[in-house]
Amino acid sequence: MRNSGGRRGPAGGRPALAPTRRVRWWTRALTAAGARTPVARDAVVALGLALLLVVVRVGAALAVNGGILPEPLWTVVLMNLVASADVAVLAIRRLVPRTALVLATVVVLVASLPPFVYPGTGLGLVVCAYTVGSLLPRRRVVLTLAVLALVHAVGGLLSVAVLDGRITPLPTFWGNDGTNARNLLLASLFSYGLAGLLGLYTRTRRDYLDELAARVDRLTAERAERAKAAVREERARIARELHDVAAHDLSAIVVQAGAADRLVDRDPALVREALRGIRGQGRATLSAMRQLVGILRTDAPEDDQGPLPSMGSVEELVEEARRAGTVVTLSVSGPEQPLPVAVDVAAYRLVQEAISNARQHSPGAEVAVVVVRSPEGLEVAVRNGAATTGGDATGSGGYGLMGMRERVRQTSGRLRVGPTADGGWLVTAWFPTEPEGRE
Repeated sequence: MRNSGGRRGPAGGRPALAPTRRVRWWTRALTAAGARTPVARDAVVALGLALLLVVVRVGAALAVNGGILPEPLWTVVLMNLVASADVAVLAIRRLVPRTALVLATVVVLVASLPPFVYPGTGLGLVVCAYTVGSLLPRRRVVLTLAVLALVHAVGGLLSVAVLDGRITPLPTFWGNDGTNARNLLLASLFSYGLAGLLGLYTRTRRDYLDELAARVDRLTAERAERAKAAVREERARIARELHDVAAHDLSAIVVQAGAADRLVDRDPALVREALRGIRGQGRATLSAMRQLVGILRTDAPEDDQGPLPSMGSVEELVEEARRAGTVVTLSVSGPEQPLPVAVDVAAYRLVQEAISNARQHSPGAEVAVVVVRSPEGLEVAVRNGAATTGGDATGSGGYGLMGMRERVRQTSGRLRVGPTADGGWLVTAWFPTEPEGRE
């Protein structure tokens, strides 16, 4: 089945690799004249050719006979009717290709009988044989052309031998006089086969162009889908980054603001210290947000995006949490070694999110961060006890744990989260640093 539509790219234009077909001038002219379908154009062409050939034949007859039509007049009429029928079958060649070829074969055989012989009859046969090759399945093409070529040869032989006809003026017999059956059969096979093979080639080329266009459409759609998936993934990554920054830094600001509120009347010096911490934390949050927004800007230079967070700055992260009023201990063991970028960022964000969750959901509880390095991977554990004071920060809605799982999954690591026996919470993650250690 031909693919007649859907070849335009996502921007509304034709894909750069899509094959194009040149619309010939006569097709444009016939369409402008009102013949908008292939069948209608065939009918117009058939009618035009029939009228043109009648005019040419009558004019030639008048020129040869000194301006007088040959006698008897009925033979002239019959000859023109038969010759016109040769091109009239072109009107139905697309609707019923095999029927049109059968009729064209009958017209040629009738034209070989006296007094209907007129040189040049056979154009319709050749065009219909081409149409059969270009429209029908290959097996039916071979069978149809072979059978009708045999009928054509046998009919020509009988016309000459039995009915005293003449086939030499007819081009489909290639100058044979009908005395040699083998040459007559070869000429018939050549007439039908050559036109049929040309039709098969045209159909094969058309199918190839259609398949190529369909392949371009599929590739364009797949490329668009991959681009959408990449955009979705990038949006999810940025959303996780925004959540990590907001959940950690803003919760610290809220905790410090709450402490300052409680101490405003009792210890102004501590309040000033808390306000300075809030200001520093706010500046850090603005800087981190500016980096994330810079990623979204297409014209932002890479140098403005800042370094990625890593486990090398985990001590600074713990120190920030302490300044915000959270009691945090840090234990790092194992040989220091470079980590894959994805593992480095994911481990840092996990510690950041776990401390933030502990500050929000277990105010006043101590937090212990344990980092164990090994040649096979990196293990990170963050444990907090039960809440000791009432908190005025709200929860994060569950996105933090989802972000943790997604980050660990992307590094082929393992994550375990859950409550502890003393009412606290434990987050343990293992990140592989070697390919063979990944699951």
